[in-house]
Amino acid sequence: MAKIEMIIKDELGKELTRLQSIDLELGSKSLDEIETAVEKLKPKMLPEISSELLRKAQREFNQEKKRFRRSA
Repeated sequence: MAKIEMIIKDELGKELTRLQSIDLELGSKSLDEIETAVEKLKPKMLPEISSELLRKAQREFNQEKKRFRRSA
């Protein structure tokens, strides 16, 4: 069994978030089986990634809004 970890970094390489690791059954570890396992994993991980990126964008927006209010 393999473990997949998703780490989201910004353009400078700074880690923004680390999502929960997921166990991935690879079978005999042939390229075909790995590709199939990753394809099955995408529908599980993409909503979590999207949600995390939206939460981060919302936090940044709120912080910017607070800074703008203070300077006005």
